[in-house]
Amino acid sequence: MGKSGFIVMISVIFLLAAVVVLWFINDGGVNREGGGETIAITESGETIADMDMDYIKSLESATFKAAIRSSANKPEDVEYTGVPLKSLLEGKGIALDGKTQIVVKGIDGYMASLSMDEFEKKDIYIAYEMDGKPMKPKGQNGYGPFQLVIPGDSFSQRWCKFVCEVEIK
Repeated sequence: MGKSGFIVMISVIFLLAAVVVLWFINDGGVNREGGGETIAITESGETIADMDMDYIKSLESATFKAAIRSSANKPEDVEYTGVPLKSLLEGKGIALDGKTQIVVKGIDGYMASLSMDEFEKKDIYIAYEMDGKPMKPKGQNGYGPFQLVIPGDSFSQRWCKFVCEVEIK
């Protein structure tokens, strides 16, 4: 293989790698346009429970206001409907004794870490509606179908869009 053939081969490899990265960034080829979305509850790398929209909506929900804050924009007050994360875990019988941390993960790779102390003391929700409407998934330029919302959190920096996993540590 000559020098030009080698360059072409390397270029094709880089192009394929770029396509794979973009595929994962844009929902990883998973249909998130509606129906079937779940949140996995994991511990030590194993799924111990799943929560789907039907389960989440079967629990007592709360409607609350929270301000989306960022360093670049003015705060925007939004009305959310969701379920306290604590209720979701309790409803599945998840034991938290001896645990020190809860990590909420989104399909985009973002993670928000919560200490058990703040988990016990703060209002922390998994929201599924925004301003009275179901949260749109990532593929529709939304924040859902599930979003971690911590009212009062500085700059909304630990709010996690597109929640797909809650890891118990």
